[in-house]
Amino acid sequence: MKKTLYNIIIVFVLIGLTSCDKFLSITPPHKLVVDNSVTTYDGAVSILNGMYASLSKGSGTSTSDFFGGSPFIALSAQAGIGRAGGVAYYNMSYLSTQSAFSTYWQQWYACVNSANAAIIGISGLADNKFPSIEVKTRMLSEARTFRAWVYSHLMWCFSHYWADDEYGVLWREDIADFKNIFAERISVKESYEKILADVEEGVKNLPDYTTSKRLSKQMAKVIKAKLLMNRGWAGDYAAALTIVDDIIATSPAVFKMDPDMKKVFNDAWDSNEVLWSRYMEDATGRAYGEASYSQIIIQAGDAWSTANQNNPSSLKSFFPEFDNWIKADPRFAQTMGWARAISATGILYFCPTKLARQGRASTDLMNDKFTTYYFRYPELYLMQAELRARTNQSLANSIAPINLMRSKRTNPVLPALAVPATLEQLMETIFREYCLELYQENGSEWFASVRIKKGNQPILYLMKPDITPVGVEKHCWPIPSTETSTNKMIKPNPGYDN
Repeated sequence: MKKTLYNIIIVFVLIGLTSCDKFLSITPPHKLVVDNSVTTYDGAVSILNGMYASLSKGSGTSTSDFFGGSPFIALSAQAGIGRAGGVAYYNMSYLSTQSAFSTYWQQWYACVNSANAAIIGISGLADNKFPSIEVKTRMLSEARTFRAWVYSHLMWCFSHYWADDEYGVLWREDIADFKNIFAERISVKESYEKILADVEEGVKNLPDYTTSKRLSKQMAKVIKAKLLMNRGWAGDYAAALTIVDDIIATSPAVFKMDPDMKKVFNDAWDSNEVLWSRYMEDATGRAYGEASYSQIIIQAGDAWSTANQNNPSSLKSFFPEFDNWIKADPRFAQTMGWARAISATGILYFCPTKLARQGRASTDLMNDKFTTYYFRYPELYLMQAELRARTNQSLANSIAPINLMRSKRTNPVLPALAVPATLEQLMETIFREYCLELYQENGSEWFASVRIKKGNQPILYLMKPDITPVGVEKHCWPIPSTETSTNKMIKPNPGYDN
């Protein structure tokens, strides 16, 4: 019988009537004794639902935002967009000893462990215990797609996802324990092979989208398209465009853009524009589970005073270039506002209320719909525009998806953009739309900032003119010192202090 990394042995109590939304009330499966524990279909349902709980609980027992806003405000700062992530990310001067990296690494691998527990538990249950073999296949595909999504972020943030070299992920398919905890990395090429094999199961076997609280066939396709687009190897852009075109053409009608941008963020995970989000149950202290959105981005904003109450500055929230962009854009009024970071008696701050909501303005609002938007429908149009440009379609055809996206909003009204005169201008326009539409939500502005070039440099230096360009090795984070100091088999990323 296996022991987990944390040497916790817990009796697995089957929850026979578990709702598909009851994630956080379930012990994440990486904490369970998996062998002989999934003995019924209800047990399989419970271990799969518990996998989703790991997005908020990781290896702990309370909710946290290691897969909430925290990494995405960091990536936004790297792109020169939002200030809340901090100066080290803006300067790309991060060190392997930063505690955030250790947290992301440990907790993201706890999510991998949860997926592995679900895969092992469900695989080991006899086919006749399921309503049908199709149900078992779907459940396994859901767990493998979840694992692929987590590994995608480990690849994008801690590996050389752009290069065909040795600096790939540390791949695990078993429950981590003291017998197998020390391991070496696999190559980038092999990392992609394994991640894409997982996500392909979701593309083939997951059901269509009905709710943002669970993975779907469309989200599996999005993961695959993003993997290819960020990698950018020969043939990747054309393959990614085919996938994006297919999602737009074949998605169920319920998955669509909402004309009212303000309503999207008010509805949060209940919005049909949201393909996948980090859902947290009622009465779980959602504000604490999304501390980066309910506190950090708020306190980075402009504090209320009698002098600024009618003319607050967004320059406290954003770096100068993006601040100029957002203030001139109609989406500014729909995504910015006043929120409290502490309590009903605390100071108001002018900040991105699309994520901060009203902040911690009252006891009731502590349990408001704080969430992380892993993917919203407008990003499909942004990806389609970029991929058309990268596959040599005309300037007019390439800008068309963005103008279609803009036309679907009525609050705010977004007028059509003129066809850019050059490819470089087109790519800058696409990048601007990534930033204005998605800032601080899911890291997309960062990856766009290194994919898209202006002159001979990534366009991120347009946003950060005061920064001396760094080597490409800084486009991923260092392997945390907490890992490299104990796991002597793992190679650190080059260019860092470990």
